[in-house]
Amino acid sequence: MAASVRARSLLEVRNLKVALPAHADRPFAVNDISFDIGKSEILCIVGESGSGKSLTAAAIMRLLPRSVSIAGGSIHLDGTDLLALSRTQMRELRGRRISMIFQEPMTALNPLMRVGRQIEEILEAHTDLDQRQRTERVLELMHAVELPEPGQLRHAYPFRLSGGQRQRVMIAMALALDPVLLIADEPTTALDVTTQKQILALIKRIQSRMGMGVLFITHDFGVVAEIADRVGVMQHGHIVEMGPAMELLNAPRHAYTRKLIAAVPRLEPRPTEEGETDDMLRANRLSKTFVTGGGLFMRRRVVRAVRDVELVVHEGQTLGVVGESGSGKSTLGRLLIRLIEADGGEVTFAGKDFLHASSRALRALRPKIQMIFQDPYASLNPRRKVGEIIADGPRAHGAARAEALEQARRLLTLVGLDAGALDRYPHEFSGGQRQRIGIARALALNPRMLIADEPVSALDVSVQAQVLDLLNDIRRRFNLSMLFITHDLRVAAQVSDRIAVMRLGEIVEMGPTADIFLRPRHDYTKELLDSIPGRKWVAPALFAD
Repeated sequence: MAASVRARSLLEVRNLKVALPAHADRPFAVNDISFDIGKSEILCIVGESGSGKSLTAAAIMRLLPRSVSIAGGSIHLDGTDLLALSRTQMRELRGRRISMIFQEPMTALNPLMRVGRQIEEILEAHTDLDQRQRTERVLELMHAVELPEPGQLRHAYPFRLSGGQRQRVMIAMALALDPVLLIADEPTTALDVTTQKQILALIKRIQSRMGMGVLFITHDFGVVAEIADRVGVMQHGHIVEMGPAMELLNAPRHAYTRKLIAAVPRLEPRPTEEGETDDMLRANRLSKTFVTGGGLFMRRRVVRAVRDVELVVHEGQTLGVVGESGSGKSTLGRLLIRLIEADGGEVTFAGKDFLHASSRALRALRPKIQMIFQDPYASLNPRRKVGEIIADGPRAHGAARAEALEQARRLLTLVGLDAGALDRYPHEFSGGQRQRIGIARALALNPRMLIADEPVSALDVSVQAQVLDLLNDIRRRFNLSMLFITHDLRVAAQVSDRIAVMRLGEIVEMGPTADIFLRPRHDYTKELLDSIPGRKWVAPALFAD
């Protein structure tokens, strides 16, 4: 039976076990899983963080961390037993027969090496091509992944490229030796919807043209609907359900699959708060220009990040700001809270001039407008306990330490964490829990308005749903106003009363959420909506048993 399966399958994984260190919470990160991938087939593995998806990919590549090991099972690629290969043999096979696209290209690419040279290194290590042939192949690969002006771009360093361009470079590197199996580990998670659509279409086209098998790891069911032939759902190291993509998406059998699908934000505007309230924050002709370079060896570069922006956030309501990476969304948020200073314009908060307020006046106003950051791990001091981090704000404004810590305890309970979290460090929490801590810190000064900058973009769908519900509950309970910055239009639909669409530093369209989603006027808004992965798939309203 096994031999016949291998004869028609490109990849065969049988009873794979990946063991964690002895002190871990559970013995196996991957526990007795089996699956196949056929030639010219895309299998998506989906599940929450910690489910074992990425470690499954790393086990296939034989790139597991030193503290983690394969404890059982078999992996065959086109009949070759990967677990029986020596390190040297496996190194020869990587790239040539099996290749991988990593989640974050900025950390996977060498920041000190030009991108063309990084692609060429693979050819230099694995082929007998001479310099001219390698250069031709690099240009051919960059053209194949649709990078603009390959002749010039190959000389650029990674930080000079956009997120989508860096991901295309990673794909070019993965395809350099024409592998038969491509593993893509969350390759579009950090990308905006239009770039994500382009990357997914690119992978699909290349896979179809080359006849590759693809193992695509993701937590986004929209991506699954867009690209998968079959889907496997992982939970706690087990594959709990496997089947054809649309069959599993539309009629899931396992309770965990139903729970995940139920957590997918619907592309449906939530009911808008009735009546128009007073202005909490208003911006008029707000602008910011960044100038970089201009030295002896670098051309001066001028970026108009925010251009004459005008917007209003009403009391007790949420304004969603959506757009692609580089549209100016995050810069706008930081201008409004004066983390960076504007070049011109006006900002009034609660009827008072916020943009030109003196240091003394700003100190009185700032507690009333707080920010929730995209990456709570980067914004929380790893050397300090959570209670102290939350208490810092009130203490800086005159509260006694005991009083501030007691308030921190109450806030942790409010955001769904037990009081014991007070004496723990940020690294002891999951991503979703750290985001709850970030929300508690933002609430510590009793603000009237929150600015949330991509607060759920890195979270699994179920954790994302929990944090969005928490934000909506807190907003209603305390009558908070909120500016919610996101590139995920499904998320924007769930939290926003009104939406502003940004493009190249300008707001091109703004209005009630239902109008923006159901009756978009601007071509760019229509393009964003059309780019949402899996838009034609409507997640069924299912709930776990």
